[in-house]
Parts: sequence; structure tokens; C-alpha cells
Amino acid sequence: MSHSILIVEDDSVFADRLKRNLEMVQFSVSIAANGSDALSQLQSQNFDLVVTDIRMPELGGIELIRKLKQEGVNGADPDVPVVVLTSVNSVETAVEAMKLGASDYITKEAGRQEIILRLRKVLEQSELVSENRLLRDQLDRRDEFRELVGDSEAVQRIKEEISRIAGRDVTVLITGETGAGKELVARAIHRTGPSARGPFIDVNCAALPDENMFQSEVFGHERGAFTDAHFMRKGKFELAHRGTLFLDEIAELPRESQGKILKALEQQTITRLGGTRPVVVQCRFIFATNTDLLAEVGAGRFRDDLYYRVNVFPIRIPPLRERRADIPMLAKFFTDQFARKYNKPEFFFEESSMALLRDYHYPGNIRELRNIIERLVIRAPGDVITRAQVEQVGLVPRAAAGEQPVIVIPEGGIRIEEIEKQLVVEALNRTGWNQKDASALLGISVDRMNSRVRKYGLKHPKWRVHK
Repeated sequence: MSHSILIVEDDSVFADRLKRNLEMVQFSVSIAANGSDALSQLQSQNFDLVVTDIRMPELGGIELIRKLKQEGVNGADPDVPVVVLTSVNSVETAVEAMKLGASDYITKEAGRQEIILRLRKVLEQSELVSENRLLRDQLDRRDEFRELVGDSEAVQRIKEEISRIAGRDVTVLITGETGAGKELVARAIHRTGPSARGPFIDVNCAALPDENMFQSEVFGHERGAFTDAHFMRKGKFELAHRGTLFLDEIAELPRESQGKILKALEQQTITRLGGTRPVVVQCRFIFATNTDLLAEVGAGRFRDDLYYRVNVFPIRIPPLRERRADIPMLAKFFTDQFARKYNKPEFFFEESSMALLRDYHYPGNIRELRNIIERLVIRAPGDVITRAQVEQVGLVPRAAAGEQPVIVIPEGGIRIEEIEKQLVVEALNRTGWNQKDASALLGISVDRMNSRVRKYGLKHPKWRVHK
């Protein structure tokens, strides 16, 4: 992979010689005659590294670093690493530059091999910092499970489909109910794909109902784009460069936002909020939804041109109730995980308790099973999980053939809104009145849960502001 370097140097002879030496080892090199020229180029093009002289006309190296690292320049990346070129008698000035944010300094008398080695070390360190930042973000948001668990026919089918597109840059649409493990499958696709060495960046489209919020989060923003935009900020598209961008709950996007996504997909470029310069982005795209997209197209809520663009290779994730054979393995996986987390012994299930877990219908799918197991591990007094303990966390057996149905319609009838309200309240009670977790239990988006909270006038002391 060729790295792009900007040399900022007013001595054209030295700059040309350094450019030739760097190009001999496959660097892509541009030259700016001074700091002002450099800022102009940094605003119109992305560079992996800046190498700058200290003393130059118009704008010197120290001022260039101060503007780039401390003040912020509209359109320029403040995180781009900077290496200072200096003469032997100006080392103190180079140290000052490093205090302002420069990564290293090199004397002009240094040999070709030393310069190349030092620049490569700075580039490697910059990439490591970026990777660590992305890993921290991903670890903060990751699910408790990190791999596809289960040996049912459904799980084997999903693994086969992932293998079928391994190494191919194919756009994937993952469908399935909330909590079924769509992000887990997306990460597995990323790990087997051509962009596996790059970052995996996820976007929850349901959390971006506002157009400005959507554009800032997904496309980034320039300094001054809005009141609190003190620095340029890269969006999810740019962060996913040379990696994978996972857009979850794509059906929740307003049509205007859908149009911007379509344009970015087709042109492989984005424009930051408040900016005019197109930014080239190369990444793999994976989409997910818990909604019937074709029905949304028919209802006019989802663009048909975007639907055909994202539905290239569809993968359906079945709900947990359709692959009950995986429940014992998943339950064991989660009990081991939470036993380590809470410093508990290894757990075992009574046969009757596992039967009840297998028989439950799981409206919240794997995510709900994980939450149930966590509560069981926390509450269990010993190392055996009993049927009574499973019943205490709220599980009831599925109605068998010929038995009383789970939902009973009284002789006088009932309003469907009343059932809906009871389900919403029960889900909120079970999740400690956490609307995000409650929406997962009911298989609806957070926005739809919020609308039902408002519809039924539900309030709770835990909420500082009543919805």
C-alpha cells in the first residue's frame, strides 16, 4: 500500500531530491513551497504524512504545525502526523515543534536510508494509534458474544454463505429480527473479506433521525459547520476507509438521508457537513434491517434504487425460536462468560431448567437469552441453575398443542391497544425501564418504543425527563 507524503520545503533543489528518494521506495509524494501552500493542499487532499521545513517565507513550519494541530484548519485533518526537517543548529526549534504536536524531527544532513526508516516508523506509529482508537470504540460497543455459536442447520447455512463470499468485495444485506445477531454475522463477513485488515465501523441508522446528526455522524463535519464544531471531524465513511462500513437498521433512515447514502455508494465519495471538497472513500458495505425492505419500497418509505443497490447478496438470520437446538450451546457459552465476569464458579443446568429455556419463545432473540443468563448467573446461590430460578426471571413455557393459549381473548373481546400497552409495560419492567433494551425484547426500533411511551403516557421516576 503506497503512503502519500506532503513535503513542505522552500528549497526546491532539496525538495526535489527528497521527493525522488522517497518515490524510489514507492511513496507517493507532493511538494508545497511554504506553509500557506501546504495548508491549501491539506484542505483539498488527504495525506498520510507531512514533512516540513522550519524556516520558510509566508508561513513557517512552527506556525503550520500550530495552525494544523492547535487551532484547526477547515478541511485539514488535525491527526495527520508531521515530521520536522531541521538543520543541526536548530534542534531546539524542532523540539518546540514536537511540543506543538509534531511526531519526530530529522536533520537535513541525515542519509537517505535513515530518513526512510524514520518516516516509516512514524507512519507505523500513526496507523497503530488509529487502530487502537478504533478498537477501543468497537470494544465499547461490541456484543458480549464474539463468534457464531451453534451447530444447527441454520447456523451451518449462514457459515456456508459467509464462506461463499470470503475474499470477495460483495455488498451484503443481512435481514433478521432485533437481537438475532446481525452485527455478529457482519463482523464474521468482515473478518473473512478482502478488507479484514482494515477497520470495522458500525452505524446504527435508527439512532440518527435528524438530518444534520446523520450527516455529521456518517459523513463528518468541517470546523465551523455548526456551533460546537471547533475542529474537523471524520465521519463513519472516512473511518471505514480500506475496511468495512456496517449500516444497521437501514430502513429507519429518512428518504433524504437514503439519497445521500445512495450517492456515496455509487460515487465512492462523500462531502463533510459544511464542506465542499469531495473525499474519496474505499470500503466494503454491509447493510442490515429487521424490516421487510421490499414492503417498505412498495409503501414509498424506502427508495427502490437504494434497495437494488444494497440487496446484492442477502443473508437471512433466523430468530432463535427457529433454531432451538442452539439454545443449550448458547446458554453454556453465556454462563461461562458471565461466570468469569462476576467471579462465579462453573455453572450446570438442571434438565428441567434447560427444557424451559429451550421452550421459551424469545421475542428478543439471542440478546434476550444473554440478558436472561446474566440475571441467572448473578442470582444463582450455587453452581446449579434450577427450573425455579429460570421461572423467577420471568420465563414461562410455550403453550403446547391442546393447552391454553399464551394470550387469551376474553368473551367480551379486547382492544388490541390494551394488549400492546401491557406488552410495552412488561418489557419496560423486565429491563428496568430501559427503553433500548425493552425495544429489543419486543423486536421494534427505539423510535417506535419512544412513540408508544408517548402514546400511552408512560412515566417512571428513573426517567429525569418524561417522554
